[in-house]
Amino acid sequence: MAYVRFPIPAFDHKSLRGLSWSEPAYLDDAGVSAKIAAAEPGAYPVRADAALFDALGVSGAHCHAHLCLFPAGARLVGRSHSWWLQRATVIDSLDPGAVNVIADWRTPRPINTRFGPEQGIELPDAPVYVVSSHAHGGDWLANRTLTQDFDGGYRILATAKDGSANFDEFCLTFSWEA
Repeated sequence: MAYVRFPIPAFDHKSLRGLSWSEPAYLDDAGVSAKIAAAEPGAYPVRADAALFDALGVSGAHCHAHLCLFPAGARLVGRSHSWWLQRATVIDSLDPGAVNVIADWRTPRPINTRFGPEQGIELPDAPVYVVSSHAHGGDWLANRTLTQDFDGGYRILATAKDGSANFDEFCLTFSWEA
């Protein structure tokens, strides 16, 4: 009998390789307010105060968050295929003095697809914000990210290396009944 202590969830990481990336267009405060008011589902890159990243222990040239909007009953599932240990921090605010952490997921070891609970979690009310980072030494450095929409959801993808086009290292999928 084969004993599997930590089952590894299936993850088609090969389809997330060789993707093109450019610096995202970040929403300003007015853009964030407009997206929240419109309740338009999607992930939108935003800048945040350095104090927020300090509070989360994240640093680096790519510090940013994603404003995430979704309908009630949305599910969040994480997967990774990375040598770098990855971290997904899901928070309810960009205010460093009032932020609450909803989820703080880390990959358990390199090249392990487990990233958070295997079946994910049902999300509270929108909006939430996501910060993507990877371990480097004793630090968490922000990742480069991109988003992909699909029918019934979207996903936030990330890579740790500046020169890489492989966005299979960090994959958070937001999905709901279409």
